[in-house]
Amino acid sequence: MILSYLVIGVLAVFGVIGFWRGWLREVATLAGLLVSWMLLITLGETFISLVNRLFLMAAFTLRGGFDARDPSLLLRELRQRPLVDPRHPDLFLGLLVLLLATAAFAAANRLVARASGWSAQGLGALVGVANGYLIAYLSLHYLAPAQPAGLVPGVNAWSVAETLGQYLPTVLLVGVGLAVVIALISSRRLSGRSSPRPARSKG
Repeated sequence: MILSYLVIGVLAVFGVIGFWRGWLREVATLAGLLVSWMLLITLGETFISLVNRLFLMAAFTLRGGFDARDPSLLLRELRQRPLVDPRHPDLFLGLLVLLLATAAFAAANRLVARASGWSAQGLGALVGVANGYLIAYLSLHYLAPAQPAGLVPGVNAWSVAETLGQYLPTVLLVGVGLAVVIALISSRRLSGRSSPRPARSKG
């Protein structure tokens, strides 16, 4: 129950942020979040392997592996204790989700102009709620399995993640639909402004 209220609070905060940033930045952020999610699904194992390999190289060097009499013993020991356990990568993937989400927000702020006007800000609030919903789901989806049982009494993160996942397709469809409608309306306004007016006949 506590976590449910926390998720509602997160959605409210993202709605306020979306109202302040406008729909342009929020739609760009939503696109970045979806791309990051796809990268995580397709390249998650590659990221884990890369991090473990870099950790192995650094640990082998710092522990004097090149000067050891039998470097294979040290390599075997380090490989038995990887930085990220491939069998339980949930915590690593959850932190990676938060990092990619932060990068998506920063990129949208830097590369996309802020939309002005009450309508743009109102639509930004709606898309901002969708962004908050997606981030809340992804964070709980990956971090809930990493939570030790009974760490926080009365908090079932996995149950909340499953509930959010049930409505996630609807939220994403609404968010993408709003983005398409907004883009169409904006393109029509721009084409209407740029179209030349017919010249008046003299006399």
